[in-house]
Amino acid sequence: MKHFSQIVFLFLAFISFSVKGQNLVKNPSFEDNLKCPEKFGTLDVDAKNWHKPTLGTTDYFSTCSTELPVQNNFIGSQKPYHGTAYAGMYLYAPKDYREYITAELTEPLEKDKLYKVSFMVNLAENVAFSVKEFDVLFTKSKLSLNTSKNLDVRYFNGSSNINYKKIPLKNYLTDSEEWVEVSTTIMAKGNESYLTLGNFNCDKNTFKQEVKKASRKSAYYFIDMVSVSMIPSYNQDQLYVIDDLFFDFDETNIEINYNQQLADLVLFLKNNPKLNIHLYGHTDAMGGKEYNEDLSNKRAATVAKFLIKSGLKKNRITWKGFGFKKPVVSNDEQDLRSKNRRVEFMISKPNSNYANTYYEE
Repeated sequence: MKHFSQIVFLFLAFISFSVKGQNLVKNPSFEDNLKCPEKFGTLDVDAKNWHKPTLGTTDYFSTCSTELPVQNNFIGSQKPYHGTAYAGMYLYAPKDYREYITAELTEPLEKDKLYKVSFMVNLAENVAFSVKEFDVLFTKSKLSLNTSKNLDVRYFNGSSNINYKKIPLKNYLTDSEEWVEVSTTIMAKGNESYLTLGNFNCDKNTFKQEVKKASRKSAYYFIDMVSVSMIPSYNQDQLYVIDDLFFDFDETNIEINYNQQLADLVLFLKNNPKLNIHLYGHTDAMGGKEYNEDLSNKRAATVAKFLIKSGLKKNRITWKGFGFKKPVVSNDEQDLRSKNRRVEFMISKPNSNYANTYYEE
């Protein structure tokens, strides 16, 4: 009966994670447009669901345009990261001139839930500077401010309608050839429906670095594939299976660098440093008992190594293999037994006796 309820829970958890992993940004890669861009500064006129919160002339580039093409345009040349279009804006320019982009979300953020914000950037070739200034601002309503200068975040201090975070970049964003991902996490206050990206610092407080001698004494970036997605939260002392991580027969290694659930799990644990994780490895019933116990332990260790490599401290992670003693489906069914070759996990407080003894007889 215990294993039956476990299977039901795992199925429901899979549905929950699938929904939470969805990108909430409408038109995230600027593909949907009302018309091809014909002049500068028309992002809010040409691209669906995108807005300019200030008087800054944020640009929209598309393969359909001859005036603002994605390649060989007025400020550089770059293929879109995804699809046929992207946005472009000044993150730094003299006299505190700034440009921003505002995205609509498909649904408001949920209070006290953790979200990942990410987007791809590329430095335009025909500018003199790079910066390491990218900030995110969530608001309940769409911003419309009568200025072309930087939005000083102090202007919003004390307002319950905004949720601001500065992205702590270690390096300057200098790459003019490849797209680079910029990301952060933020805790929702509740009911935020718009995301604004840009540099909220004035010239004096902006970290900038000269990359070349150019007439434009500024930093201009192309922006593509903007994403806001909820990071799943986990109940303490509850069992979860790692989705899409079923091992081949007799194998302990598996490609996990692109497993979304593990990526979200790392972010969750980094934002909850007082919690630990316990990993439980399992096999099917092919082979001997001792061999499978060793095999299952190595499978759990594979995931542990990934978590450590991702920045989690080793003393927060325990793992153990249980061989074929704890199947979730019948090992007699050849088409199903692969589901038993799995790794599960449990989040708990340090020294949780429940998590340590969960599978003990």
